[in-house]
Amino acid sequence: MLSFSFTDVNGEKFNAENPLYIVINRDENIPADDLTVVFPIMDLSRELCEVSAYEEDKIVFKGIVDEQINVTDEKDNYTKIIARSMAAVLLDNESRPISYSYPSTRVIVKEHLEPCGIKEYEGVEKTLDGNLKIPKGMSNWQAATAFSLKAFNRTPRVEEDGTVNFNGVESDLKLRFSNTDGIKYNSFKENNKRCKVLSRIYARTGSKGNYNTVLKNKKAEKRGVNRRRYIDTLADSSLLIGDAMIRNSEKSSYEITATSPECLLNALGAEAVFDDRKTLYNDLYVSGIYYRSTPEREETMLTIKKEFQNVDT
Repeated sequence: MLSFSFTDVNGEKFNAENPLYIVINRDENIPADDLTVVFPIMDLSRELCEVSAYEEDKIVFKGIVDEQINVTDEKDNYTKIIARSMAAVLLDNESRPISYSYPSTRVIVKEHLEPCGIKEYEGVEKTLDGNLKIPKGMSNWQAATAFSLKAFNRTPRVEEDGTVNFNGVESDLKLRFSNTDGIKYNSFKENNKRCKVLSRIYARTGSKGNYNTVLKNKKAEKRGVNRRRYIDTLADSSLLIGDAMIRNSEKSSYEITATSPECLLNALGAEAVFDDRKTLYNDLYVSGIYYRSTPEREETMLTIKKEFQNVDT
């Protein structure tokens, strides 16, 4: 069972014990993780603003309290906390409109992270070769992401402890699932969605209007998939967009969902292998986590996808 620490609006910290219910969600494509936790009724005079969750001494969630719901009636007597991770402060705060010339990692941190209370980051110091415009209406998360995509070719990730990682989702973990001699799992479902896969992208790269440049998904074509799209690089696209379309189609076309009776909150991005029942599934990684815990049981539902690298021109 996880332990919790809260901070109220007066800056006072306190620990809360014996949660009745815990849910934590995290996904590689969603900037902010979310937490729902229910306790026996708390001090109604406290207004909570921050929450941290720990597995033993390791922090697994740090964020801001979005909702504090106190319920007292004949049947129920509890406090429900709904929170998001520290990515929420970047999503909720609009950036100052600004145009940069050759911005560095340190400049982006100072202008877009530190005003939101985030000072720690991971990623080498880089200077963007060119300009970066942050228009009116863009959030600080969008500003940091725009820089990260150009400088690191990655979408940033806000880690469990609130650190912003410009290298994106990273993990050195290798998870081997097996009900005989590995991580136990209760259920396993494989979904192969051929209808999502793109086999070719035709790109218009010349002024004569011909779509002669072709990006091929050889893996899909070998499987007999024939689904094609067209992009205009002279208008609002580039070959990188076509590459991303193929990669995203592959990612969305295959998914494993598995439920384990263990707490696997640190598994996002981890390499996953299923080696059981005379079947081997590999070249997989964890793309999403849904953790649920009550005093009686805990379980982690994992969303697992395939790695994909093959785009040919």
